[in-house]
Amino acid sequence: MQTKLMRTKKSNTKRSAMVRNFTAIFVMMAVCVSSIITVMAKTVSVTIIDNGEETSISIMDPTKENVLDAAVQYQRIEALDADDEVTYDEETNSLTIRRGIEITVNADGESRKVKLHYGDTAMRAVVKAGFIMSPSDRLSEAGDTMLTEDAELSITRYYHVDVVADGETQSLLVKEGDVNSALEAASVTLGEEDFTDVALEEALSEGLTVKVSRVTYEEETKTEAVDYTVKQVETDDLYKGETKVQTKGVEGERTIVYRNKLIDGEVVETKEVSNEVTTEPVQQVELVGTKTRPSGYASISSDGTLIDHNGNKVSYTKAYTGRCTAYTGGGWTATGRPAQYGNIAVNPNVIPYGSKLYICSPDGSIVYGYAIAADTGGFASQGYIMADLYYDTYQQCANFGVRNMTIYVLS
Repeated sequence: MQTKLMRTKKSNTKRSAMVRNFTAIFVMMAVCVSSIITVMAKTVSVTIIDNGEETSISIMDPTKENVLDAAVQYQRIEALDADDEVTYDEETNSLTIRRGIEITVNADGESRKVKLHYGDTAMRAVVKAGFIMSPSDRLSEAGDTMLTEDAELSITRYYHVDVVADGETQSLLVKEGDVNSALEAASVTLGEEDFTDVALEEALSEGLTVKVSRVTYEEETKTEAVDYTVKQVETDDLYKGETKVQTKGVEGERTIVYRNKLIDGEVVETKEVSNEVTTEPVQQVELVGTKTRPSGYASISSDGTLIDHNGNKVSYTKAYTGRCTAYTGGGWTATGRPAQYGNIAVNPNVIPYGSKLYICSPDGSIVYGYAIAADTGGFASQGYIMADLYYDTYQQCANFGVRNMTIYVLS
């Protein structure tokens, strides 16, 4: 019985030890769980958006600097540099990183590099590059396109240009280039010698007007008379001072061809292309008298001159041939001159008063001589006679009678 009691006592001692062990383990576990719960209660999950890619990290002290350090440490993101932009929203526990990017903008023959951030738009790059776009200009990307590293943009200019050609004005919106571009847009082709008032290589600009001048050529033919020459042949069939046309001269013809240069239809230059005699002139042959004239004769030439009865050469401007009568009796003429030989009566509407005259028969055989238109008479005024010649005696008048005479008005 004693042995049984001892066994029971040992059993109770062993059970108490086990209870104590379980209690210690339980207390330890409770402490650990409590610590874990406390740590979990102080840890915050932060969303990180890096160039549009999202990740997250849990951190006890979520300041911007702590989040960045932890994210780099645990290789969630790459380290930042000075060009990167970081924003932290404490309300949403989100951190946004926009990495710095370099963009090239090309315009007006120039390339400009600008510093931006991931997500910036194409129009933002244009503005930052300092380029100004008109409503007509075109950008290689839509203005709201989000840019990435090393993106390249190009601005294409468009200009309002007027092209004036062939009597027509075309108003066009032309892509940047030179004057040749404007002509091509207007479907205007230049001829070999056509030209513009603005150099073809000049760059286009807003409001530019380009005028095209057309160069054409035309030929013009003109004719001119070619004078004939005169050959004189002496003959004793005519008196000295007399001439007679044996063969009448005929003018020839010269044909001249000119080439005219025209600009927009206006002649600006004329050059002679050819010049040749197309019809030869006919030489005039004149007979020149060598026979000695009896005294008192007059000789009339065909060149507006005459040889008076004294052998003097006299020029005249007009000649009138008609019936003449004679009168005498003295007194005074209508012009106040005395009625005497040499002062004759005429129709002053035909031969003005005061005209200096030379009078002879058409063949020069009868010579009245030099005279002045000094008087008038009824028959002369009415046109029945050409003149009434004054003689000093009645017998002279009777001898003259009525004859055809030529009255030369002297130069």
